[in-house]
Amino acid sequence: RTGQRFGVAHVIDVLLGKPTDKITRFGHDQQPVYGIGKDIEKQLWRALLRQLVALSYLSVDVEHYNALRLTELCRPLLRGDASLELRKPERSVKTTASSSTSITFAPGDEPLFDALRARRLELAQEQGVPPYVIFHDKTLKLLAEVRPRSSTEMLAISGIGQHKLDRYGEEFLLVIDEVGS
Repeated sequence: RTGQRFGVAHVIDVLLGKPTDKITRFGHDQQPVYGIGKDIEKQLWRALLRQLVALSYLSVDVEHYNALRLTELCRPLLRGDASLELRKPERSVKTTASSSTSITFAPGDEPLFDALRARRLELAQEQGVPPYVIFHDKTLKLLAEVRPRSSTEMLAISGIGQHKLDRYGEEFLLVIDEVGS
């Protein structure tokens, strides 16, 4: 409904019915999908879209401002000829003793998360920087959860931009391929 010209943030704003200037300018507030997803929180929409990219129902057009594009694989879903079940991500739980966050995992995600953290630590030590400079734990958790298989899929992960993808993408895709398969 948005013409496959916009990225994740704009699509989510349309689904949530946010009255932004951009939405009004492009007439997306007049679309039947405007506000249709108000009952789902923003983070859940992000997780849903990440999973759809990882499963190749959507692609991210890196050359056109990371616009979301439908793939041929999604056509049966849109026609109602197929259904899809996605995993609802578990929320992080804040600890009361400190400001750190305890991360919860779906079954099978923790070994990959640990391997990603180990690789991040190696890279950080080689470069003489703190590990969070490479990727935050939250980004590593998303990598373990979504298990992207390509650079394009990695770009859909929160915390990974083009610069970090160029610098670290291949390293982490290798870990995902080795441990996450």
